[in-house]
Amino acid sequence: MEFTTLVQVIINGVLLGGVYALAAFGLSLIFGVSGVLNLAHGEFLMVGGMAVFLLFDALQNVWYVNPFILVAVVAPLFFLVGLVFEKALIQPLTQRKEHVRLASAVLVTLGAALVIEDVADFASRGSQYEKSVDFFIPSLVIGEIYLETNKLVMFGLVLILIVALFIFLRFTYVGLAVQAVTQNRRGALLVGVNTTRINAIAFGIGTALAAVAGGFEVINSMVAPNIGLPLTLKYLCIVVMGGLGSFLGVALGGVIIGLGESFLGFFYPAWSQTVAYLLLVTVLLIRPKGLFGK
Repeated sequence: MEFTTLVQVIINGVLLGGVYALAAFGLSLIFGVSGVLNLAHGEFLMVGGMAVFLLFDALQNVWYVNPFILVAVVAPLFFLVGLVFEKALIQPLTQRKEHVRLASAVLVTLGAALVIEDVADFASRGSQYEKSVDFFIPSLVIGEIYLETNKLVMFGLVLILIVALFIFLRFTYVGLAVQAVTQNRRGALLVGVNTTRINAIAFGIGTALAAVAGGFEVINSMVAPNIGLPLTLKYLCIVVMGGLGSFLGVALGGVIIGLGESFLGFFYPAWSQTVAYLLLVTVLLIRPKGLFGK
């Protein structure tokens, strides 16, 4: 591999990993706060991407609209979707015994994922319905290296969102309550934290992050009704690889999987979608608690 090609593959992998990390942050936050493995997480990404595409398609004939602005419009709407989802499907399970609650939550979110996929599949006339936003910004050229401006903008926005989330968790009352529930749920209850409300907020933020990642996906690549569950499994690999409860681990895990897919996709494209599972097994064999697990 030539040096310029190597640099190009590395850059593409890092930029791809940034979007993966953003969606995985949402899944990690929901699991850390509520203890619920939300298997519908990838479906919210898919629906978020579809929403951005439909808005862009409806508006582009009226006036010029930047799809990144549409992503910013869709995100707060999906925050509300996350609140409703948690209240309707997760809250009724909270009074059950822990092992029953966890198993029930997995089945409920899996059922929700399948329902969302089937509805999207029916509404879009089949799983082969693949859509992407026709939005182009000229690439940056540095020597023989081409940098896709769309991906650079996405990566910059991902960094801004991650920093904003870090500030929110460290320096706001709600963020500190989220951390308290994550670290010791019973202790948080004893000091007066409304854990029911914190669960709902975590679902809202996680769902909004998934929708933003879906918007980036439809701008950068494409979305289709059947991409949800495979993406959820990929994000779960990132969360486990990084270490449960570690945001730094999630960020690093996303970049590692992005680099792995970029390299394997260059040499053996047919195997690029399995790299997440191979890397997960490799990391867990070396560090069973993940890269930054405690």
